[in-house]
Amino acid sequence: MNNYKKLKLILLAILAFAVLTTACDDQQVLEANKLVDSANKKMNDAKPLVTAAGDRFGKISDDIKDFEASKKAHDGELKELAKSYDQILELYKGATADFTQAAKLSKDETFKSYYEMSAKDVENTAALITQNKLLTQAFADSKTIDEYSKKIDEIKTKNDALKKEGDDISAKLKKLEADVNAKNK
Repeated sequence: MNNYKKLKLILLAILAFAVLTTACDDQQVLEANKLVDSANKKMNDAKPLVTAAGDRFGKISDDIKDFEASKKAHDGELKELAKSYDQILELYKGATADFTQAAKLSKDETFKSYYEMSAKDVENTAALITQNKLLTQAFADSKTIDEYSKKIDEIKTKNDALKKEGDDISAKLKKLEADVNAKNK
């Protein structure tokens, strides 16, 4: 085989490799985009559930005049509310997993960082939702209003720390979102 044919075969092999690599990269980008869409859908599905659960617990806690009587009157509703929080947490768990997987698929460091920070943001939100569930459980499990008040104070302390952490994550996420938007232009 002469040198010209060898060179053509080598160039053809390089071109085929480049096309194959690009196709694989494009497939990973498509898969990452599908995961991000899935995560966003789960978060959007959770929003009305979060609002409804918060409203339901607000009505229950507004009705506390006689602690024992209120507990008995709302026992079934508190159990249903705990199930609602479990459903919400499952959606957030799925969204976190989707963002984490999208980050693993992303070759671009900006997108990877954005997806990782999005996962942290969802994890933080889930931790706050967990505190809401604990508040519901504290009401149901407490024997006295004093016991319930003590649990509320513990939950509030944890909530405050989570909100501060969430604010830090949101600030980082906002910067990363600006970087992602700049790349997409």
